[in-house]
Amino acid sequence: ETDGDPNAANFNVQNIQMPGGMTVNRLDDRAALAKGFDKLRRDVDASGVLDSMDRFDRQAMNLVTGPAARRAFDIGLEDPRLRDRYGRHNWGQSTLLARRLVEAGSTFVTVHFGGWDHHWDLKAGMERYLPIVDAAVSSLLEDLTQRGLYDDVLVMLCGEFSRTPRMNNGGNGGPPLSMGTPGRDHWGNAMFCLLGGGGVKGGRIVGSTNRLGEVPQDRPITPADIHHTMFQVLGVDPHVNFLNHSGRPIPALEPGAVIQELF
Repeated sequence: ETDGDPNAANFNVQNIQMPGGMTVNRLDDRAALAKGFDKLRRDVDASGVLDSMDRFDRQAMNLVTGPAARRAFDIGLEDPRLRDRYGRHNWGQSTLLARRLVEAGSTFVTVHFGGWDHHWDLKAGMERYLPIVDAAVSSLLEDLTQRGLYDDVLVMLCGEFSRTPRMNNGGNGGPPLSMGTPGRDHWGNAMFCLLGGGGVKGGRIVGSTNRLGEVPQDRPITPADIHHTMFQVLGVDPHVNFLNHSGRPIPALEPGAVIQELF
């Protein structure tokens, strides 16, 4: 997590630079000491796990001592006009920062848009949030296209659940004055997920709900199908297993299938 607002003038990401008083030589000494402590475990390790840890250690060192990470997070290097298009707020600048991280080599970036829990006063909430998300996401897709990254980067806009098809009368968990300001509650039976880039062909709608948007009707899609599709774009085997601490294989994904209509 960046633990900050990219739209703030003093935006700074923690843990990608050395703390005060620390020098590169001192950091190298610490790394050499840690390597010495690991030598015994390394001699008896036959799984190759420690070799993987070495790779991560090197990445961590490069993150702290090299300029690449700090440059990727320096959103002030962007054209002010492009920053305006994304939106001069946390969501817009976070989305722009995601593009910078992908361009710098990150393989997976998450941008969190919070605050959609409109159990009351839904109209005001949507009028505030929807234009912000529209501008940020559309600018990202256009930006990726102009930079030749669109076909290589999968953009997913999803939530963890949806909202009730029917409005309530407000006041559900809100202050007394929220009564009479209709909203919507939690609903897990039907929702949407927008995908673009990464080889996805635009303008396609897969699946449908009934007339009231309550339940899937034609071509139901499961979260596992979304995950299998994402893994295919990333080039990851969807049937891979991970071993837990007892050596038991745990599937990375639940059973599902790639959404072929998107490609």
